[in-house]
Amino acid sequence: MSEIIIEPAKNNNNLGAIVKLLDDEKLTQAVGLLLPLQEEKRTQAIKMFIRHNHVMVVKLNEDVVGMIVLSAWYGDEGKRIAHHYELGYLLQRDHWNKGIMTSAIQQIISILPSKITIHAECKQSNYRSRRVLIKCGFIYDKDDLWQRIIK
Repeated sequence: MSEIIIEPAKNNNNLGAIVKLLDDEKLTQAVGLLLPLQEEKRTQAIKMFIRHNHVMVVKLNEDVVGMIVLSAWYGDEGKRIAHHYELGYLLQRDHWNKGIMTSAIQQIISILPSKITIHAECKQSNYRSRRVLIKCGFIYDKDDLWQRIIK
């Protein structure tokens, strides 16, 4: 397998590659990401998303093939919970089943500080994503929620 590189979306000129990645309507629907259809509004929405979340791009052979997002976690009462984050990720469909996202998430986890909890939502029918979470040390919590405590 080629080298998988993870880098912050904010620090690099990756906006065009992210917009292109998110042009795959089947992919964005699969992860529940709703974006405007008009190109200019879509690009602005993606810029805003990157600005307000920890977004990393996943590169393979210098090409952006996926992204990983860590965003604030809000409890049942709608209040931000300190040291808790929600994990989201997506990968170009032609790169599925190659271990790329598992490796990328493991890289991210290895550099996270201790004493945080990462939550991920994954539908029971999404067996590929469930396999990634299991391989990355997440445990099933309840409903469609998984979590990983970084010790």
